[in-house]
Formats: sequence, C-alpha cells, structure tokens
Amino acid sequence: MRMTWLIAAALGVGTGVMAQEIVEIPASEVDVAKPEDLYKLEPGRWHLARQLWAGSEPCSPTQCEAGFTSGDLVVSAEHSAGKVTIVAALRGCPSTAFSELDIGDKASKSERSKIAKQVQRVVKGLGKTCNVTPPAVTALTGDWLFPDPAAG
Repeated sequence: MRMTWLIAAALGVGTGVMAQEIVEIPASEVDVAKPEDLYKLEPGRWHLARQLWAGSEPCSPTQCEAGFTSGDLVVSAEHSAGKVTIVAALRGCPSTAFSELDIGDKASKSERSKIAKQVQRVVKGLGKTCNVTPPAVTALTGDWLFPDPAAG
C-alpha cells in the first residue's frame, strides 16, 4: 500500500519551538499529490506563478504558488483560499510530505516567517521518512506568496 506522510505543526501566535510530529496517513485519505510538474523547472531557485502547473500567470494577492527543485527534490508552497499548503517529494521515495497552515489572505510578518521555516521543516521531515539527507533548499521568502495588490 502506498503511503503519504503528514507533517503536522501548529501555527499559534507566540508558539515556541515545537517538536515536529510525523504521522503516517494512507494516500487514499488525503488530497495531496507529488508536485511532479515542478521537476521540469530550472533547478536551484524558486519559481512563482498563480499556479505553476498552469503556466506563468503572475501571482494574485489571494493565490500564489512558489516551486523549487534541486533535480531530485521538489517543493511547492501554495497560498490559496486562506491556506498555505507545503508539499515536498523526492525521486525514488514513495512518501510525500506536506503541511497545511491556516493563514488567511493577509499574512502578518511573523506568519510569513513561519511559512518560510515550515518549508524547511517539511523538507527535513521528508528526509527522515525517506532515510536520506535531502538536498538544500534555497530559503523561501514568505512575502512572495502574498503580493501587494497595489503592485499588480
């Protein structure tokens, strides 16, 4: 049976450093897929679009996806419908790691920082479940997922 891994983390205001909990969930019980389409992106940097799988349409204040690949690792951080969903996968590993954060359409400075840190936690959790040291991921700037409406 193919399994997916959920990396759960609370996003409470004033929350200190918390241990990361890795929970095994059958793939049939979650609506998360490996972001296979991101493997075609230029490696080593973040790419931004409203939906990367659909093309390069610019982000909107309420919908934006940031995608990263190192070649074997893909990471997607998507802001849509008030949530930020982070998904990571490695070639050759059947597991997919993800985390979903309730943020809303306007993220505070601390929430944007937490998003960036959560990307690193998801990748680290994926490495643990796949028993490998994952490639380094260039830091995501949480501001990228929430463009200024005046700039559009």
